Amino acid sequence: MYCIFLSDAHLKGRGDPNQKKLVSFLEDITRDDCAVPEALFLLGDIFDYWVSPGGFVDPAYVPLLNAVQKLSDKGVRLHYYLGNHDFFVKHTLGKICSGIEVTEDGTGIELDGIRCFITHGDMIDYTDRKYRFLRWVLRSWPIRFLSDILPAGVIRNIGAGLAERSRAVWTARRTLPESVIEEYIAEKSAQGFDVLITAHFHTPGIRDLAFGGRKITYINTGNWFNDYSYVVLSDGRFELKYYSGTV
Repeated sequence: MYCIFLSDAHLKGRGDPNQKKLVSFLEDITRDDCAVPEALFLLGDIFDYWVSPGGFVDPAYVPLLNAVQKLSDKGVRLHYYLGNHDFFVKHTLGKICSGIEVTEDGTGIELDGIRCFITHGDMIDYTDRKYRFLRWVLRSWPIRFLSDILPAGVIRNIGAGLAERSRAVWTARRTLPESVIEEYIAEKSAQGFDVLITAHFHTPGIRDLAFGGRKITYINTGNWFNDYSYVVLSDGRFELKYYSGTV
């Protein structure tokens, strides 16, 4: 089995050079001389904020959306896990990109016989009540209703403001104690998962841990604005890679 995992591009529009680089990467993995992945897992915050009121497609993200659609057309299974900057994704992305599965929270999945738990990671810190309340508000039906009826320009400005607000409120990617992360990993291990794959913290890495005599692999996909990191699952083995213009 061959799968790719990436996250946290925080794209800010057509002029963002990281969008061009991400589109180039998505095109590269389907070149004729490359093995096409069976699945692509996008672990959230691909956009710094998403604007799509009433199904309107923001022209700024058309190049990326076209590249994602081409993957679907080639038979690649697409999975999108909502991040803390994904305010308006769930109810519109699936309509715009056919074949993409949008997941609001983490979920378990078996890949190559490996029990994996995949999540963006913004809910790991159960002590951050302020962020959890903000997240609930941003995903509530009144906000979704407003995103469908207000003009695109207004929603774009609101989305930019919400992105900055989320960034200011959720500071745990720099301050989250290692003990909180390990407690979460231990919980997933106790639930029988072999691998935990997260994003959000922007620090790429793969490490093997053991809790109660049981081994679990913890993976963070990193980011697509400094490291351009991604994770590959090939024949039962996870590997961290970095994109420099070629796959």
